[in-house]
Amino acid sequence: MQQLIDEDFLRRLANLRFMSHRRQGGRFSGGHVSPRAGMSIEFADYRDYVPGDDLRYVDWNIYGRLERLLVKTFVQELDVPVYFLVDTSASMRLGRPPKAVYASQLALALGYLALRNLDRVGLFPFAERLAESVPPRHGMAQFSRFLRALSGIDPQGRTSLARSVEDFLSQTRETGIVVLISDFLTSDDLGEPLARLSYRGDDIVAIQVLDRDDIAPTHTGPFRFQDIETDEQTLLSVGPGTLETYRTRFADFEAALRRQLESRKAPLFVVTTDRPLERFIHEDLRAGGILR
Repeated sequence: MQQLIDEDFLRRLANLRFMSHRRQGGRFSGGHVSPRAGMSIEFADYRDYVPGDDLRYVDWNIYGRLERLLVKTFVQELDVPVYFLVDTSASMRLGRPPKAVYASQLALALGYLALRNLDRVGLFPFAERLAESVPPRHGMAQFSRFLRALSGIDPQGRTSLARSVEDFLSQTRETGIVVLISDFLTSDDLGEPLARLSYRGDDIVAIQVLDRDDIAPTHTGPFRFQDIETDEQTLLSVGPGTLETYRTRFADFEAALRRQLESRKAPLFVVTTDRPLERFIHEDLRAGGILR
């Protein structure tokens, strides 16, 4: 696989950070809000002073105005694990550049941001089953592990998100942010794996990486089509009517995928591999509230 990412690109992302939609727990000091009370940089509210409270947290300005003792309360900012589930099935070989390359670059960029945010980050490549994973850890050494793992990927096999999510849940116990990066071009029902992730309490972010021809192919004529994941072949004469039928069915497929994700309060971001990655991150993911 080609060189995935360069330092100049990463430096241009350095001012961004991950956001978590739900209040999550965590183990170390980091960048997401925890429901557990405690001292941190993030002010939450006031409450009445009770004997025994630390006088350092009394708001003396309010006392001076209202002669009322109020104590500042805070929410503790702790890290959450960020899990990257990256599709490495055979269909990801397609595209210009290949969808696998774009997906890997995206996972590296977002993993870098999460690590800078002091989160634990893990990588879970999948096709028919979960492949060898990189367990969640802190520190920029983890970025090197990401880079080595993604650089060695050879996309092959069929896609089974259901089996892969089953493997993922058996390997992890802690809720976090699950970033699914895939073309999602599978006949499998995604309802069950999405339901299992949602039931555990994970925040799901789905990023669909497509080639422009996945959405709107333009070539006509007689073709021998081969399913890249099953090797099944079909002879078909493609004309304008065939292309229009394909576009209609693809739009229906996309609408169904979006409904499944919305039912789990999971955003779907769709990107084609000809869109500059930096623009997608800065414009689409920021506008969607995933980054800030």
